[in-house]
Amino acid sequence: VLPDGDALVAERDSARILRVSRGGAVTVLGTVPDVQHGGEGGLLGLAVDPAAPERVYAYLTSIQGDNRIVSMTYGPTSLGQPAVIFTGIPSGQLHNGGRIVFGPDGNLWVGTGEAGLRDPAQDKDSLGGKILRISPAGRVPTGNPFPGSPVWSLGHRNVQGLAFDSTGQLWATEFGQNTWDELNEIQEGGNYGWPIVEGKTGGKAFV
Repeated sequence: VLPDGDALVAERDSARILRVSRGGAVTVLGTVPDVQHGGEGGLLGLAVDPAAPERVYAYLTSIQGDNRIVSMTYGPTSLGQPAVIFTGIPSGQLHNGGRIVFGPDGNLWVGTGEAGLRDPAQDKDSLGGKILRISPAGRVPTGNPFPGSPVWSLGHRNVQGLAFDSTGQLWATEFGQNTWDELNEIQEGGNYGWPIVEGKTGGKAFV
């Protein structure tokens, strides 16, 4: 949602970004290039930078074979050319994640999936099955739990929602396999168990 109350909406398969006014009028701003749709992939997440509200960030499945993040300027009726700021997130027919949100720290928080491969979720060197924290330029900010890594937490199957509460605490919703979907209170360096654990772990992050 934009400062004036309008909303930006991503269409997964068409790769279009729409602006929807508070009164319901729809304007097509443009189509994001190089998006590969199919299965659970495509144009997935949008986030507007509160420090630069003329700039929107998008998480997408690319024709290059990964999930990546681009930034673009936008206006009331148009969309600027995207600049790629972050690449290398695993993609697949399933579990592409794709939720992005700016945190109160001014950084971009990214929920990824493990592309249906399970094991990458526990691999700290993989970007799949993680929550990432990166700067608006796509760099690793200071204060991340693993030096030089964008990874903030691991052991996720397919993060579907990210939100900060009024205290600045990050929460994530996660799509489960057979029994449990999850609502997780995200802690720095936390391991949320997948694929070893699905669902409840006694109220604490899996270690």
